[in-house]
Amino acid sequence: MIFHHSVVSVLVVALPAVSLLAAAQERKEFRYIVGSKATISITNNCGSITVKPSGNDEVVITAVSRSDAVTFENEQRGNRIELRASSRRQGAGLADYMVSVPADAFVSLRSSDGRLQAEGLRGDVILEAATGAVDVTNIADGHIHVKTFSGPVTLRDIRHSHLDIFSVGGDLNMHNVTESSVEAHSGSGRITYDGDPGTSGDYALTTHNGDLDISIPAGASVEIKSRSLKGEADQPIGSLATIPAAGQKNHFLTPRGIAASRFILRSFRGKIHLNRP
Repeated sequence: MIFHHSVVSVLVVALPAVSLLAAAQERKEFRYIVGSKATISITNNCGSITVKPSGNDEVVITAVSRSDAVTFENEQRGNRIELRASSRRQGAGLADYMVSVPADAFVSLRSSDGRLQAEGLRGDVILEAATGAVDVTNIADGHIHVKTFSGPVTLRDIRHSHLDIFSVGGDLNMHNVTESSVEAHSGSGRITYDGDPGTSGDYALTTHNGDLDISIPAGASVEIKSRSLKGEADQPIGSLATIPAAGQKNHFLTPRGIAASRFILRSFRGKIHLNRP
C-alpha cells in the first residue's frame, strides 16, 4: 500500500506540469482576400517570419505564440495588410509567423533577432533584421532589398532579379544567383558567390575587412574586375589577366564582343579569391 501511494503522488505532481507545457503554445490562423500586387507588411521582434506563395489571391497567416505576453495585431486596409507581434517580454523565440501570400505581392519583413525567410515570390521583397539570419530562396523577376546589422544573409536560386544587399558585419552568401543585377556590401563579413551568373548579370560586391570568395564555372562567360587596397587579389586558374595597378586586376575570361556577365569586386583589407572549377 505504501508503494502504491508513492506512485499516485508522483502522477498527481507530474500531470499539472504536462498541462502547463501544452498550454504554453498557442496557434492562431487568419485569412484575408486581396487584389493584384497587394502590400503585406509584417513586424515581429520576438520571433521568426516565413513567407511563401499561396497560389491564389488569399493571404493565410498562422501565428504561433509561446508566451502569454505576446500580442498579435492584424489589420487590413483595402489592398494592404499589416501584421505585428509584440511582447511585454524581451527575447526571440516567443512568437513565429508563417504567412502565405500571392506571389506578386509587395512584402516587407522586419525583425530584430528572429529569422526572416522568403521563398518563391515574384514581387518586391524587403527584409530588415538586426542579428537574425535572412534566407531568400527561389525568387524570379523580383526586387530584393536586405539590411542586417550582424545577421548572415543567404540568397539561393535567384533569377532575373535586382538585389540590394547591405550588412554591417554579417556574412553574405549567394548560390546560383543568375542573370541578375546585384549590389552587395558588408562591412566586416565575408561575401561568397558560387554558381553560373549567365551572360547578362551585373555583380558589384564590396567588403571593407572581410574576404570575397568567388567560384564560377570554367565555361561561364564573365568579365571580372577585382581590387583590394591592402589585401590580396588572386588570379583565377586558366584566365588571362592584365594588372594595370598594384592590388587591381582585370580578368577577361571570354573573348571581347561576346555577351558576358560582369563582376566588380572590392575589398579594403580583405582577400579576394577567384576560383574557376
